[in-house]
Amino acid sequence: MTDIKQLLTAFERFAYGQSLHTAFTDLLDWTLLPFKRYEDELAQQAALDTYRNHKKVNQLVELVKIVGDLSEGFSDPLGELYMQAISNGHNAQYFTPEPMCDMMAAISVDNPTDEQTVADCACGSGRILLSAAKLNRHLKLYGADLDLTSCKMALLNMLLNSLQGEIAHMNSLSNDFYRGYKVQTTLVDGYHMPYYVEFIEPEQSYIWLKPVKDQA
Repeated sequence: MTDIKQLLTAFERFAYGQSLHTAFTDLLDWTLLPFKRYEDELAQQAALDTYRNHKKVNQLVELVKIVGDLSEGFSDPLGELYMQAISNGHNAQYFTPEPMCDMMAAISVDNPTDEQTVADCACGSGRILLSAAKLNRHLKLYGADLDLTSCKMALLNMLLNSLQGEIAHMNSLSNDFYRGYKVQTTLVDGYHMPYYVEFIEPEQSYIWLKPVKDQA
């Protein structure tokens, strides 16, 4: 995993005066804000203005830049930061090491083709999905997790790498659905710009298991 000492130092500066967990969720929420697709241009601009008016905007921008740089090659600096600074294994939140994720993806995704789907029902920060993207970045990637913070990390990892698919905050065992995020890209001046659409209706999800209709 890429050395994240610089990220840890910048995060500690950003977190000054807050608990580390609060600062981390704040980092995720504010970093996701500009990527969200709103209903109209005025709402989109209002979101950007809110981002620019963050009381620690300069530190926030520095953090986002470092995370972006460390994300090159489909790495997961957010997950590494979370494990080292926040979770300390709380609720068994030690994410699968990147080399193991690469191996699992190589075994599971044979001769991947564009638009082929890959799903991880306990995705954590999205490492298996990132490893699958190393094989073919044009796969449709779907992840679900019971922990909302993990879902936001996975979502942000998808966005930072311009990947497409869905991240669902849900209980994969009980099929209880809480919230979903569809991740897509749009072509702007020759670049595939990522964005996400948030929804709460489980019927809109490709991960939530739809009830089997009565055959009688």
